[in-house]
Amino acid sequence: MSKSVSSSGMIVIPSGTFRRGSNVSPDEAPVVEVNLSSFAIDITPVTNKQYRVFIKSGGYKTKKYWTEAGWRFVCELGLTHPNYWFDDHWNQDDQPVTGVSWWEALAFATFCGKTLPTEAQWEYACKGTDDRQYPWGNEAPTLEYANFAPDCEPLELNRSSTSVYAHPLNRSYFGCLDMAGNVAEWCLDNASPNYSWDKSRINPVYITSETEDHVVRGGSGLFNEGFMRCSSRDYYPPTLRDNTIGFRCVINLEGDREI
Repeated sequence: MSKSVSSSGMIVIPSGTFRRGSNVSPDEAPVVEVNLSSFAIDITPVTNKQYRVFIKSGGYKTKKYWTEAGWRFVCELGLTHPNYWFDDHWNQDDQPVTGVSWWEALAFATFCGKTLPTEAQWEYACKGTDDRQYPWGNEAPTLEYANFAPDCEPLELNRSSTSVYAHPLNRSYFGCLDMAGNVAEWCLDNASPNYSWDKSRINPVYITSETEDHVVRGGSGLFNEGFMRCSSRDYYPPTLRDNTIGFRCVINLEGDREI
């Protein structure tokens, strides 16, 4: 992989095998070994500072960055920026961009020559090969580790996100930051009740229709301790523009060359 990609805030995840899922919840089963090709992933969720480049470059007015369904969504609603874009609880430069639909996340990724991570890629980047429970290891979550809501009761009703660098202990096996709490992260996959669909266990991705629900990973500042786990899953319609969701991007690699 070129140094330019590494220096742009990404980490190269080598090809390998990891244990996907857990026995904690039926939707995280079965626990099996999954094989992934190498890819690069953003160290942090996409920030407002990064997303502003997309807006100023005419991203919301340029059809080529959008799928057909995404472009219809943008045009019908007349969108020009994310929800909460002018709310100072959410719009600081180093806070993760939020209030973005799945289509806005994918359009930004396309604009950057990237894409959204598959569920398997996201979990591998978070969990690595030591089967840890949380990005940082197996220690129980505290507010020192992540921005979350113990027992789903946030400390402040008028809550806000934190900087993607605010919790340096919230570092994954491969070195990604902020993969638990703060904002959940859109994945490429559509929602599935479990992993029984995956027969090959090689670079798995579950795609039905882009207009159906998509997976998010990592919990948020409104979610409890259970959602901080590497294997925890949730899902929402692609139209959702809530302050609990952001995203990070990936570049798929093969032999250190972009594919």
